[in-house]
Amino acid sequence: MVGIYFYWICWLLWVMVTFLLPRDKARTVLAIWILLTLIVSNLYISIDGYEFSISYLFIVLGGFVLLAKLSQKGLQIFSTITIMVGFTSLLIWEANAPVWIFMPRLIIIPMICVILTMMVNKHFINRITISIIGLCSGEFLYNLLLSNYSITHTIGDHNFLDMLCITLFLLISIELLRKVKDKLLLSFNVSKV
Repeated sequence: MVGIYFYWICWLLWVMVTFLLPRDKARTVLAIWILLTLIVSNLYISIDGYEFSISYLFIVLGGFVLLAKLSQKGLQIFSTITIMVGFTSLLIWEANAPVWIFMPRLIIIPMICVILTMMVNKHFINRITISIIGLCSGEFLYNLLLSNYSITHTIGDHNFLDMLCITLFLLISIELLRKVKDKLLLSFNVSKV
């Protein structure tokens, strides 16, 4: 069942992008990006002794494309490094002291990453971008640290893709709830007048 959250959330995102976003070039590119990520999810490539998931590479590439379109790149890169260090620290903490993880890792790690992301940035697209790049960089850094001890894992395996997609799903859900709250408050204030 590893990877099931990745597949479900990606398909849900694809449906939302395809049917809910306005028809433009950005929607088409985003839909193709999600579909390509799903298609190559079981393909792996070996680079200099490290095994990478092709989906991981697509996600990182998409994250950097999103980062290139943001303003205040220095602040976004600093926020990304913060997320990267936080995610890597959580993975090291989980490996060394699994007793301290009091909830399943697919709940606690994405929740902490979402809280950290919301603390370092307030704009939705910036949060999505720094989460993608920060978590992917953290996964790479963690596996780089493990390789110093001759422990090898696939970078961007289905466990990581599950955590990334759950994190993105939580960020999107929080943004949708915020928009609903704003509309309700606006309609309540209008009807009160």
